[in-house]
Amino acid sequence: TIASFNVLNYFTDLDGRGANTAEEFERQRTKIIAAITELDADVVGLIEIENNDAAIEDLVRGLNEAAGAGTYDFIDTGVIGTDEIKVAFIYQPARVTPVGNFAILDSSVDPRFIDTLNRPALAQSFQSTGSGGVFTAVVNHLKSKGSDCNAVGDPDTGDGSGNCNRTRTAAAEALVDWLATDPTGSGDDDFLIMGDLNSYAKEDPIDALLAGGYTDLVNAFGGEQAYSFVFDGQLGYLDHALAGSEFADEVTGATVWHINADEPDILDYDMTFKQPAQEALFEPNAFRSSDHDPVIVGIDLCDEVAPT
Repeated sequence: TIASFNVLNYFTDLDGRGANTAEEFERQRTKIIAAITELDADVVGLIEIENNDAAIEDLVRGLNEAAGAGTYDFIDTGVIGTDEIKVAFIYQPARVTPVGNFAILDSSVDPRFIDTLNRPALAQSFQSTGSGGVFTAVVNHLKSKGSDCNAVGDPDTGDGSGNCNRTRTAAAEALVDWLATDPTGSGDDDFLIMGDLNSYAKEDPIDALLAGGYTDLVNAFGGEQAYSFVFDGQLGYLDHALAGSEFADEVTGATVWHINADEPDILDYDMTFKQPAQEALFEPNAFRSSDHDPVIVGIDLCDEVAPT
């Protein structure tokens, strides 16, 4: 199983981007660890984790304290790009093994991918320890609809897609072309695009991925009413999983785990402006661990193994 999870600014530095106090961080950490442990995916693409080594090291340490020593490890990328947050991969080494080195898509690889707006994309190939099958996942976090892209001439045009639509679309086109080059050198053509694309299912960036031969797995298995995010009472999914044409027939299912989008933010870790009675509603479980729901994909790689 492969999942993506927006960890809502998981910052060990208490600088105001994530938790403001040690108590808030402990509440956040407890919920994130509870959610990932229960998710129990073999590979998890993380979005909105602090762009350093300390945050992911802390998270993996906490996961191993909860699930058992050595249950989780992470792809050590160091700092990626210039944003305060980055994307990342954690995985269960008993179930999958990283194949080769990770690869990063940024402006130096393709100028269509503006990495001062979109966070650089991260690709890593993995091999199933059970079947020997190989696949490559790439986790993304494209520029948000509420961000200012006026400097690149990409304002809100009033069509409903918000700011930066052309920036996200160009990044999606670059992503398709980049994956076609097998950037991790896996020699395998099974690709999965995942993460927070900040685009709803009918918007231009998703159309660009579909035109590139990718299948929208959330739609394929969840239908037109699928959602992972609630904004002003409206439902949709910004969190995606799209399988390449050679990979789609190996997907056994996909779903959105509704632990966050349906839950009121009064239940989250943040203690700002909350009265004591409201703070007391906090529970050390997976619910409202973030504002985005995780997306989970099941795959069966057995058909890649040659008979003996």
